[in-house]
Amino acid sequence: MRVILDVLEGPRKGRSFIFDRHDTFIVGRSRFVHCPMPEDQALSRDHFLIEVNPPRCELRDLGSTNGTYVNNNRVNRVRLESGDLIAAGQSVFRVAVESTETLKGKDDSSSSREAMSGTVRCSGCGAVAPANLTIVGPTVGKGSDGVEWWCALCRSEAQSLPQPVPHYTTLRELGRGAMGVVYQARHNQTGQMVALKLIMPETATTRAAIDRFLREMSVISQLRHPNIVEWYEQGMTRGQFWFAMEYVAGANLESLAKAEAGRYPANQACRLACQILKGLEQAHHSGFVHRDIKPENILITQTPQGLAVKISDFGLAKSFRGVGLSGLTFSGEMRGTVPFMPPEQMLDFKTVTPLADLYATAATIYYLLTCSYVYDEPEGGDLIRMLLEEPPVPIRQRRKDISPALAAVIERCLARDPEERYPNAGAMRDALKPFC
Repeated sequence: MRVILDVLEGPRKGRSFIFDRHDTFIVGRSRFVHCPMPEDQALSRDHFLIEVNPPRCELRDLGSTNGTYVNNNRVNRVRLESGDLIAAGQSVFRVAVESTETLKGKDDSSSSREAMSGTVRCSGCGAVAPANLTIVGPTVGKGSDGVEWWCALCRSEAQSLPQPVPHYTTLRELGRGAMGVVYQARHNQTGQMVALKLIMPETATTRAAIDRFLREMSVISQLRHPNIVEWYEQGMTRGQFWFAMEYVAGANLESLAKAEAGRYPANQACRLACQILKGLEQAHHSGFVHRDIKPENILITQTPQGLAVKISDFGLAKSFRGVGLSGLTFSGEMRGTVPFMPPEQMLDFKTVTPLADLYATAATIYYLLTCSYVYDEPEGGDLIRMLLEEPPVPIRQRRKDISPALAAVIERCLARDPEERYPNAGAMRDALKPFC
């Protein structure tokens, strides 16, 4: 059995996504979803999710602004049937469920190609190659694992991208921030896929931007751990700083939270938290505090052992062992992401210790379990004042099935006074292990 999603209308018109095993599929504007359409402003960042376990197929709207429609009816959660039409933003998808008997009717060449399907995916966006496509060779080069296939959309994007580093071929843009842009790229000699990060040209003349970019290069090059994105190399080409790091083909923790809004399994959440803490333990032992742990910076990849965490974006990381000796930050300067930021980081960004990362990890897992922040953002109020003066919303008020014992661990990690939290990442991980 297999499920096919054909795109009938919209930016990805003509593409097909094929599923022959249990899988999830997220559509939205974000570049970290399975079917990204950043050009469609009618879509939310994470618009809807489809969970497939052939022949079963279920759709969930992820709290989108403009809604998801199945056969012209707005839905939150619905079981899909063969022939159903899904509309979101400018796009229309058609669902088809093929039985074993249907597949047996295909010709030999198609059957042989289908034997490969499920493993033949676009090396850019991950879309499964259409069943009626004969792959005779690479369409955008050859990787270290042999022939690779790229869909027309990713191939077109690759041809239009800049090629700023001579020995890498940039293939698609993964993300863009205030100071940097990240591309998926291939090393021309080895074929290895990497995430290639470059400082934005318009910010490259700013001393603070250069300092932050170089700091991230310095920190990540010193860290080696299975739960931290791996650094490969760095350099400067034609006056532009860049570094290459591990490419993680997967979503992030924010997408997981929205896919299971308020229902993500507590035991799996604790397992992911323990992996985050393992990576942070290594960073802390090396003398660094991350200072920007949040769902968006926790990348998730699939391994034979299950989901694996990769901590990314060390742009705000700083050595806490040399607190007060650097001119890069100033007392009273606030950086980070407010909903996941500990109170002490708002008051004095420069002097935060590893205990700040423990608070942010707890706030991140709180979000994964509830799809809500630790505070209710006030209407017209001051969120920063609330975080500084009021206690977090108890997690059991948002989700009753969380055990009181686990709630107590999370509450301790969110203590306003850093000294009331667990003393280090290892101790916090030990506290969470019984709930894994």
